[in-house]
Amino acid sequence: MSKGSFELSCISCKNNVCFTFKDLSELGVISCSECGKKYGFGEENLRRQLKKFATLCLNIQESEEILGNSGVALTVGADEVVIPFKILLTRLKSTLDLNLDGQRCHVCFRIEPTAL
Repeated sequence: MSKGSFELSCISCKNNVCFTFKDLSELGVISCSECGKKYGFGEENLRRQLKKFATLCLNIQESEEILGNSGVALTVGADEVVIPFKILLTRLKSTLDLNLDGQRCHVCFRIEPTAL
C-alpha cells in the first residue's frame, strides 16, 4: 500500500480494499480485488469529505515538529493533566466511519506505506 492511500475492509469478504484519492477522482467506483464487490464514491460531497480528511491527516503529520513540543490539558475537578501531543500522535488512528450499503464501515487513511 502506498503513502497517502485509503483502506477499507470489504463488507462481503473482509479483504482489505486499498485506493487513493486519485482512484476516486478518476473512477468513482472502487472494487474489491478478492470478491469484486463494488463501492461507489461518486457523490461529490463524499469525495470532498474524504479529501478533507486526507489533508487533515497529512497536515497533522507534517506539524509533528511543532506539535511534539506542545500538549493538551485536561482538567478533572481540581487537577489538570497535560498530555503531550507526541504521545497523542503515536496513538492517532486515522479512520473515518461511513455507512456503505446500510452497514457501518471504517475507512482508514494510511500516511505511511505499509508492507503487503
